Amino acid sequence: MIYDSRTLDEGMRLEADLCVIGGGAAAIAMTQRLAGAAMKVCILESGGKGLEKETQALSNGEASGIPYFDLIDTRYRMLGGSTHRWGARGAPMVDIDFRKRPWVPMSGWPISGEDLAEYYPAVQKLVGHHNPFHYHGAVWDEFDAAPPKINEDILHYSAFQFGKNVLLGEHNEAAIKDAPNIHLYLHANVTALECAEKPNHLDHVKVKTLSGKAFSVKAKTYVLASGGIENPRLLLLSDSLNSDGLCNERDHVGRYFMEHPTLSAGTIKAKDKQSLVDIFSPGLVDGRLVEVGLALSEKVQEETQSLNAIASAKVVVTQDSTQALRELMWNLRHRRMPQQLNWYYKNKWLMERLTAIAKDPFGIVANIYRHQMGKPKRFNVDSVYLEIRTEQAPNPDSRVTLSHSKDALGLRRGHLHWAMIQQDKTTMQVTARLFDAELKRLELGELEMESWLMSNDLTWSPEMVGGHHHMGTTRMADSAAKGVVDGNCRTHAVDNLYIAGSSVFPTSSYVNPTFTILALAMRLADHLKSQVT
Repeated sequence: MIYDSRTLDEGMRLEADLCVIGGGAAAIAMTQRLAGAAMKVCILESGGKGLEKETQALSNGEASGIPYFDLIDTRYRMLGGSTHRWGARGAPMVDIDFRKRPWVPMSGWPISGEDLAEYYPAVQKLVGHHNPFHYHGAVWDEFDAAPPKINEDILHYSAFQFGKNVLLGEHNEAAIKDAPNIHLYLHANVTALECAEKPNHLDHVKVKTLSGKAFSVKAKTYVLASGGIENPRLLLLSDSLNSDGLCNERDHVGRYFMEHPTLSAGTIKAKDKQSLVDIFSPGLVDGRLVEVGLALSEKVQEETQSLNAIASAKVVVTQDSTQALRELMWNLRHRRMPQQLNWYYKNKWLMERLTAIAKDPFGIVANIYRHQMGKPKRFNVDSVYLEIRTEQAPNPDSRVTLSHSKDALGLRRGHLHWAMIQQDKTTMQVTARLFDAELKRLELGELEMESWLMSNDLTWSPEMVGGHHHMGTTRMADSAAKGVVDGNCRTHAVDNLYIAGSSVFPTSSYVNPTFTILALAMRLADHLKSQVT
């Protein structure tokens, strides 16, 4: 059932067996396992069914360190959360991502990949991924093509697929509405987690709407599922018993913020640009787009003291009709096209794309046909560059704290300081050099490396971005000395508070985090069901 919190009575107290704070991907995955269970579930979502300007403004914050996105644009407050702007690109982490690696301080999860593997089919169904699917070199068995035979002691093929169920909120709204034991409250902004008399037991959460109406929720168990910035922010704001915040006795909350640094390592001079690009975009499997990259082998990671990383060839296209249409459709879909008519008359960006479409409409038709046949598209390629995406080393100086500025609810905003260390840059350098060496060995081309990447100081490309992936700020560890939650995602300090989402990741791999977020959330839901007596 779905309710609007603005219709509740002032001062009302709701009661439930389980209270989930946040209505994004993790919460939706939990509803898949909890619907029909013998427990009353209350879900508190800050936003509505769609994006609302006033609510979205609550995500604003400050940033320092390595240049980052505006925080207001990197997370979305609405049912389905940031799947509002998501391509459903996914793959599971690999074994080394979970293991303790002596050359990666703070590495090692208290669970293994096997603990999550049983949930992968359910994740694939939820997202609309093809199943079965090979997330490694065997993916090529699906295509009428053979990839170059790379040296697998150095690099190996790693595959991703894109799902069909992109908007998880919209896709699962009816199921949530029909579940008698699930009660979803929209426009419900949690302002504090209150422990009352016992500092190790959560008593209730305070909630407020932007219209000023206040109420509370009392439950037996709570799950904080609001994202890698908002999760630590809410814990830090909950300081009624401890000025350092809730679950922060060891000063771990907010630390170890990780992203997936994504960058151009340089231009690839290729003999056949299209053939090179086809290696990394082989086509579709059952209507799902597949991407392939070359990842560092475990042997290389250990020998070079590197993190996990992946690289692929990407195209630069400025005059291609298909790409121009894709960009227009993306902006329309995400409501990035203004409604003022004068914008359409004068905007250079729009005119350039309309001109490209008008010059080659048959290129679009040809690519639609290729898409239907499951083959890679053909573009009018300007150039090809090497894109690298890396795991980020856990770094206590990369962190979320509280700003002095306040939001519309009177709460201190979040402040993100993104910082990386030498090991991060070494990983980028190793990946670029080994990819270049394989290009030359296979006579496919060579890499002209960016000058900033060749320096050994902490200089970063001004074009380097993250993936809007916020990880590590309430990390999982086997003891309170090392992290905030245990292997079941329960906080070490509070016996009835759990945390869901990528904020619990001890390390980040290079894969998009949502696949693992969903599997962890389903596992957590099953654990909570097993606790019902």
